[in-house]
Amino acid sequence: MKSKPSRRKFIATTIAGTVASIVAPVAFAGERSKLAGSNSAGTTDRSAAATNDCNTTVTNADRNTTVTNANRNAAVTNANRVAPPSFIIFPWGGMPGNPANEPWGDLADMDAMMRDLYDCGFNTSGFTEIKNLRHARKNHLMGILSTAINPTVETTQDKANETIKTLLESITDPDDRKAIYAIYLRDEPNASLFPQLEVWSKAVKNQNIMPYINLFPDYASSAQLGSNDYLEHLDQYVNICHPPYISYDNYSLFEGGRLDENRFFGNLESIRNKSLQADIPFWNVVLSNGHFSYAEPSDATLAIQVYSTLAYGGKGIGYFTYYTPQVGNYRLAPIDRFGYRTKTWEMMRNINLQIHSLVPVYSRLKSINVFHTGDVPRNGQGPDSTKLTESIKGASLLVGEFVDSAEKPYLMVVNKQMQSSIDFDVKLKNKGRMVIVSQFNQGLASFAGEQKWLAPGCGVLLTVE
Repeated sequence: MKSKPSRRKFIATTIAGTVASIVAPVAFAGERSKLAGSNSAGTTDRSAAATNDCNTTVTNADRNTTVTNANRNAAVTNANRVAPPSFIIFPWGGMPGNPANEPWGDLADMDAMMRDLYDCGFNTSGFTEIKNLRHARKNHLMGILSTAINPTVETTQDKANETIKTLLESITDPDDRKAIYAIYLRDEPNASLFPQLEVWSKAVKNQNIMPYINLFPDYASSAQLGSNDYLEHLDQYVNICHPPYISYDNYSLFEGGRLDENRFFGNLESIRNKSLQADIPFWNVVLSNGHFSYAEPSDATLAIQVYSTLAYGGKGIGYFTYYTPQVGNYRLAPIDRFGYRTKTWEMMRNINLQIHSLVPVYSRLKSINVFHTGDVPRNGQGPDSTKLTESIKGASLLVGEFVDSAEKPYLMVVNKQMQSSIDFDVKLKNKGRMVIVSQFNQGLASFAGEQKWLAPGCGVLLTVE
């Protein structure tokens, strides 16, 4: 286990004999092991075929419309996409430099790299340089800008303001300037850095851009946090840095597809509570490659992380990582070490397109409660806490309760089992016909018959008509 304080490094990747510099931080395996070694290993293994599956053809019972594989592929370019302010979907990490110089696997050039992200369902690029902003916006993406800013070096507010102002003035194309959604400042900072991060954050916000800071998970040590405990760390961050959102990472899926529910949901509880208290959204950076003893991606591992974040009211998903780091046993990120798509790519596209279908409704909802059936994880609540649900049948479910501006009730129901599909039923206290807000076609579907099945890790948004 490394002793250096930073867990992410600039690393060089060797591809087909050519060294290509990563332009923004990508995790260095040895540093990542500090948190991997802290896992409690308290995981539990979790079969029927599901019709309401996250990765199969689906029939909309109300519209008699079948979503086929062929027109789903077409939907990659034709479907309505949500913008980052409604729900950000981004690859955590730097943009490999290879395609800027020569073709790299499936990616002919930087324009093709950005197009690949769009096709996979992203609305924001990874951490990228100014010169790549034009490629991002050409492919309907916004960008998280990487810079040479070092927030560990003390500076004054005036100097920070001037640095950011000068940086943005160096962008000669105003359309490129508009493509910047955030400026990367720091990953997993110790609380001792918060005062300096506030200086830089204020300088960035003065230019009407968001600063990007990502926090530790709650299984980090007090030495890493620089705080007595995680709740104090969150309080310090919000009170000192005044962030426009909370971004954090949590990797709780282990070999065999086992989910450590206490580790994963316990952290979601803390983040949701602070998000509601501070009245700011939160983003969850989740696992999308296999490394150390973490699980290789599957439909279930991607679904449980995304749908759980939705059930807790999250407004953003980042994936660690999209490009496979050329270190140790990292594997099966959507793009491999040679620039080619892996089987994870289509699984990720599938779950991202589901987000795009749900967000036009989901983004208007307010989270008012979260509860679990079966085993209740750390910091969580059971069904007796319900505010909207009259009855629910089904073991091992996660339920997020929401209302819209007219107090109309909604439920996000998630199958927490990682190996088995389940059938379930639920009734709301508000009477009416239960319907599904389709995650496939931005329409409604009847909640009846085969629609009452959920695949492993998958979720469904319900309301009444």
